[in-house]
Amino acid sequence: MAEIVDQEVRPKTAESYRSLVRLYIEPAIGARNLTEVTTADVRELHRFMRDAGLSASTVRLGHRVLAIALKQAHREGYTNRDVAALVKPPRPSSPTLTTLSREDAARLLQAVRGDRLESRWVAALLTGARQGELLGLELDRVADELDLSWQLQRLTWQHGCGQPCGRARGAECPDRRIVAPPDHERRHLAGGFWLTRPKTAAGTRRVPLVSPLRELVDARVAAAATEPNPYGLLWTSGAARSLGQPIDASADSRAWRQLTARAGVTGVRLHDARHFTVDLLYAAGVPEVVAMELIGHSSVAMTRRYRSGASPETLRRAMERSSGELVEPSPTR
Repeated sequence: MAEIVDQEVRPKTAESYRSLVRLYIEPAIGARNLTEVTTADVRELHRFMRDAGLSASTVRLGHRVLAIALKQAHREGYTNRDVAALVKPPRPSSPTLTTLSREDAARLLQAVRGDRLESRWVAALLTGARQGELLGLELDRVADELDLSWQLQRLTWQHGCGQPCGRARGAECPDRRIVAPPDHERRHLAGGFWLTRPKTAAGTRRVPLVSPLRELVDARVAAAATEPNPYGLLWTSGAARSLGQPIDASADSRAWRQLTARAGVTGVRLHDARHFTVDLLYAAGVPEVVAMELIGHSSVAMTRRYRSGASPETLRRAMERSSGELVEPSPTR
């Protein structure tokens, strides 16, 4: 894993791979010698993960991680064949798109009005920016545009000691380090908090700051100047124990769930706000290529997948317009 994955994928991706190996691949087939792994063992991993109640997409990811290891083992001559390539990966499950209606959004805006981080939630609805992009937004990247060129992530420290240091966690190792590919750009803030570059060039973008978000952000910038803010972030924790510190993604997601409950909006994830922004852009008649750039997608096809579809009222108006084009011929005399 360290030799193959850590030098080729981003730290968060490598961490998810390690978790899949530890929790599922090793318990399912870890007792088998590498040269003894068969197609039946690959299918056993699928069954083991399904029995654990995991989604088809997660089982598919487990297959991918195992396939990476077995393919590399075959390349380096440890095995005579790549058995994972002989087994079809599980079919991905069809995603269920939860839509956030305009009425839901209005209730959220009403519920959050006057909140210390009101602008953070309005930004999620109007810009469609990812969670880490907003939580990592620095004051010096806020002007007439929001410069979304960095994102906040919590990375896991790895042991850097040449021999066991006696600490269980990598974060406690005196020689702790972050393992990442050479081209991985990052800036350390505190503890496990880092600012990292987006995965793709499309993720690096500037979103124009317009009303009503502009007024809310301006007020937040002014408030941030009066608060503890050692890292110069636009939005920071307001909790007594972590005042002025970066907002952890789990705490941010928890605050979103509390907000939706307060507003009476159920079953909507924070990421669904991103889908809502795409719907707004389509409803406003924004060209797809422009919507793609604003959202930070690498293709128009991806932006289309984020669209929830036309509302029943929109479909009705479309049918009425098209039906109006059918003109009955005048009766002949």
